[in-house]
Amino acid sequence: MNSVLGFRFSQLSFGVARTSIRHGHTRSRRRTPQPELANFEPGHGEQIWVYSHLTSNQVIYSHSKQLDSNRALRQLPFNGKKTKPAKLRRDYWQPMALIQLPAGAGAAGQSVFQKLREFRRLHELCWDESLRFTKNTDTFTGITKTRVRNRHERGVALNDQRANSIADMAAVLAGVGRGSRLHVSPQEKKAVLEEGQTLVGRKWSQDPPPPTATIAGKKGAAEDATKVVEGPDELLPATVYWANEADRNFAERWSDNVTHDVFEDVKALMAENQFTEVVEEEAESK
Repeated sequence: MNSVLGFRFSQLSFGVARTSIRHGHTRSRRRTPQPELANFEPGHGEQIWVYSHLTSNQVIYSHSKQLDSNRALRQLPFNGKKTKPAKLRRDYWQPMALIQLPAGAGAAGQSVFQKLREFRRLHELCWDESLRFTKNTDTFTGITKTRVRNRHERGVALNDQRANSIADMAAVLAGVGRGSRLHVSPQEKKAVLEEGQTLVGRKWSQDPPPPTATIAGKKGAAEDATKVVEGPDELLPATVYWANEADRNFAERWSDNVTHDVFEDVKALMAENQFTEVVEEEAESK
């Protein structure tokens, strides 16, 4: 056995001719985001439209008041047969709320939009046992019995995200969630509200703003003290316009930076959207 091992080692060559060189990769493994190539319209992210289905209470988030069919259908999960529509019927969807952020705070609005979609996905995937069971009360005897929902009933219950979405709005606008851009330093808040400057996103920016005290504390205070913005973090103000003011009661509490108002001309907004679509269709037909 030793002779065999010795023979094998004798076959090895450590010369320069057989030395392999592994060249380093110049391109990163993941594609580098380039948000400057998105060509968003001015003020993108300052408004978040929340649409609700009239019968199933499904919820769709949009940055524009006119729904895009492809983008909207991607937000709807498949919870079983006959639970996801094949196409988007605009007469079944109406605006439930509008989240308005200050001018220039589009980066904060995009962060809020991302958190709302992440929280809704958690509701759709990490549901508790209350969706598995339902209670039926006999009208004659008054006895309440608990039974297991069938597959279709569970899908219908999972589609009903209206109350959860309103509670998520209250939590996200209060700054809940890792990396929320609603948390700004006093200097940033003054620059956006008083000086009219644009809030810079921290995640994909090539020249990100200095971290606030809260963010530096979460990183273990490894940042240089001169690079950390002094002062406690503050929340940017936000206004929520409701189609039905009673919907705000689905949330237990709202933070102090949120104000509420009512849509007084929701039908006019919907009529304006439909008129815009008709004009575009006629222009394409011509």
